[in-house]
Parts: sequence; structure tokens; C-alpha cells
Amino acid sequence: MSSTTSTPIKLILTGATGTAGSEVLRQALVHPKIERVTVLSRRPLPPHVAPTGGSHPKHNVVIHENYESYPPELLKHVEGHDAVVWAQGISAVGFKEDAYMVITHDYPVAAAKAFATLKPAGGDKKLVFACLSGRGTRRDGKSSQLFARMKLALANLPLTLPSLETYSFRPGGIVNTQPVPQAGMLQKAMSLLGPVVGPLMKKSMISTPDLANGMIEAVVRASAGTLRTEWPGKGDLGDENAFSNEEIKKLAQYGQFATKY
Repeated sequence: MSSTTSTPIKLILTGATGTAGSEVLRQALVHPKIERVTVLSRRPLPPHVAPTGGSHPKHNVVIHENYESYPPELLKHVEGHDAVVWAQGISAVGFKEDAYMVITHDYPVAAAKAFATLKPAGGDKKLVFACLSGRGTRRDGKSSQLFARMKLALANLPLTLPSLETYSFRPGGIVNTQPVPQAGMLQKAMSLLGPVVGPLMKKSMISTPDLANGMIEAVVRASAGTLRTEWPGKGDLGDENAFSNEEIKKLAQYGQFATKY
């Protein structure tokens, strides 16, 4: 059973050129409960991402180069939106801690603070802010520590920004089912090895359709106020509203585009 809500939502999306974000965009544009997708991107979307040559009645791209600053003229483009899927994360592998924290912590926190000033179309509704992070777990635990800091920051945002409803998503190994030319070496390796090691590491892996489907299902349900009341897996939610790999898969099972990966 997919999500149910009487009013379609307007969605803000970042990271649309990446492995996860491009699949979120693809699914969102054909999702019956999403009426508008506004993409924030540093540059125009490449051909493999841009729908129908860059033109789509539900799709709009706003060029935004500085993800630590949100001037009034930019916020006008996202006024009246109901939810955000922040898919601009990177793998912790190969990145220094400072650079990793800027992209996975500073950027989404700055955006959340800016978007908290917006009023969703539903009047008194809270703006749903869903952040993808935690990819590329390392054995030394460093990425887990970095993710914990990001998760704590997101969990604390509603305390200072009561107009937000925040969720964080921590997938395991992402198996990409669609070609992404600029994907990093780790993502390319996962795409190639996924069909081989998938049966052996099924619990720690997730396909891009399931990841996107799970995140979309969460924001659509949260925007409708039914995430905690109608989703059968709601009891697995942590105190910080963080979804594990298995919890994302559970959400995807009830989404619009459920798969059997």
C-alpha cells in the first residue's frame, strides 16, 4: 500500500546529479502525490539527469552555487514547498573530516535554517526536511562518528527551529541501477559488484530505486501527517528520526515504486 494524502506536495531536491538524487528526481516526477519538484543545483542538469531534454511540467531547476547562503531572491523560488530531500551527501571514504563535515553537516544545516523561514502550502504544517547521509561506512568507525554528529545536529534542529520536521537516512552500500557518468569509484564498484555480492550482503545493501522510493515515501507521509500513524514500520524509528538501511527498505515496500531487490 502506497502513501495516501489528499493534497500533492511540492518538493525541494538537492544532489540531483548524484547517484541517489538522480533517482529521487526520476521517481518524484512521475509520483502522483508530488506536484512540483524544484531542484537546487550549481549548474544545469546534464542530459542523463534532465527529464525530456530539461523540460517537464513538474520540474524546475534553480542555479545555486553557495550552499551556505540563501538570499531572499532564491527563497522566493521555494516558497510554499512542503518538503526537502537533501541528497547532496558524499562518501566518507577518501575525504578529510573537515571537507566531509562541510558538505554533510554545514550545508544541510544552513539550508534547514534558511528553509525554516518558509511557509509550507498547508498553512500550519511543518516543513519536512529529509537528509541523506552516512554512505561509505569505514571499519575504523570514523564515518559512524561523523554521521552521529550530523544526526545529532539534525535531531536538535526542531528545538531551535520548531517549523521543521527532520529525518535522516543512512543507507548501506548503494547499488545503482541507472548509469551515472560522474559517479565516484566507490559507487561504480558497487554498481558492478552489486549483482554478484548482493545475495551475500543483502542486508547491508540497497538499490537506488529502493533508496529513492523509501525517502519519497517518508516525506510524502510526513507531509500528510501519516508517517507515524499509518506506516507499519513506525516502531523502528529512533529517537532522532534516523532511518537505517533496513528501515529505508521497509518504507520502500509501501512506496509507489516498490521493487524486489
